[in-house]
Amino acid sequence: MDPCQAALSIVKELREAGFQAYLVGGCVRDRLLGKEPEDYDVCTDARPDQVEALFPRTIATGIRHGTVTVIAAGHPVEVTTFRVEGAYRDGRRPDHVRFVGRVEEDLARRDFTINAMAQDPEGAIIDPFGGRRDLERRVIRTVGAAEDRFREDALRMVRAVRLAAQLEFSLHPETEAAIRRMAPDLARLSVERVTQELEKVWKARRPSRAVASLFRLGMMKHLPPFHRWDLPSFPRPPALDALDGAASRRMRWALLLHLCGQKPEEAAGRLKELRLPRRDAEEIGRLYRSAAAWPSSLAEEEGKRRIFRDGIGFCREALELSRRMGVIDEAARLRQVEALNRWNGEMPIRRWEELAVNGKDLIDAAGRPAGPWVGRTLRILADAVILGRLPNNHQLLIKEGVRIGRDATADPGDDD
Repeated sequence: MDPCQAALSIVKELREAGFQAYLVGGCVRDRLLGKEPEDYDVCTDARPDQVEALFPRTIATGIRHGTVTVIAAGHPVEVTTFRVEGAYRDGRRPDHVRFVGRVEEDLARRDFTINAMAQDPEGAIIDPFGGRRDLERRVIRTVGAAEDRFREDALRMVRAVRLAAQLEFSLHPETEAAIRRMAPDLARLSVERVTQELEKVWKARRPSRAVASLFRLGMMKHLPPFHRWDLPSFPRPPALDALDGAASRRMRWALLLHLCGQKPEEAAGRLKELRLPRRDAEEIGRLYRSAAAWPSSLAEEEGKRRIFRDGIGFCREALELSRRMGVIDEAARLRQVEALNRWNGEMPIRRWEELAVNGKDLIDAAGRPAGPWVGRTLRILADAVILGRLPNNHQLLIKEGVRIGRDATADPGDDD
């Protein structure tokens, strides 16, 4: 049973039990567009306790707001009771919800018309706000007055821009005008929610559309944490276009920092402000620094050292990022990719694990205690092997390593 069949089985079981039930929201939109939805949601007039009683496997994910996750054939499906919402005093969640008996009332609380449609098991569409018409027109329009929707939750402004990029739609003039007026309200958002939306933007075929809108509509200067940064007024189109076709998520994050005028040496800190995991922040920062300083020509020894230090995949990615940042041109990138691939094929080792000696071997052979001399000696040996000056032979490397370690004894600061 696939996710769609799982969701429909829940709808049918609810209906057989005497309740109303429909597929709702983004899954209906995507099915009408001929796309496979990422997930499926169901709405019903059954109360959360009734849903829990009807299905054997449930998770109480949002009981207070009427949501129960039902596990059907291994697929999680959110089932939410028809509801209307009270005031959004925190600009994010309603203070209270009230369960209602009609699906049309539930659809009226949703953000955009294309997300405010429901579908029954026979395929009939309930569309009280013109969502199908807006799909045909390829436009993002709010349900009701745009300012009301954005006042309830300012993140909806970012979602509008993100959806427009993902679907390659345009913003309805009234929706766009409301975003321009209400952009200062974005300052109330949490960094985590902003970052989650940007992560979704990176999955779009043309993420530049969303980033351009964030600048064009005056949103970027109010979004946390960007409102604390010294931002350019509007990035040049070639720099924006570089986001499209970028081969990886981390390349797109690095390009965003570049578009925002952030220094490579500050990249990791900026990404931590965005609440990215520490490892991600450090890796993206390293990629950005490497790309920003990439030379227009690369000597063989330096190229092989980079391959050993960073890996061939990282080098190719940094080279591509460097071109997209305008540090090197396409001709230089092609020359260097060819050279890097050739050097990678020639190198006898490409990782530390492939070196025929390790630290314990050196300590045992030299009869010396561990200390900084071990790492230094291994680096010298590895460099000699990757450049073809020494074979990757255990006995020869032990002999040379002991000699290097013995010579190092003259340096009083070498041992602990």
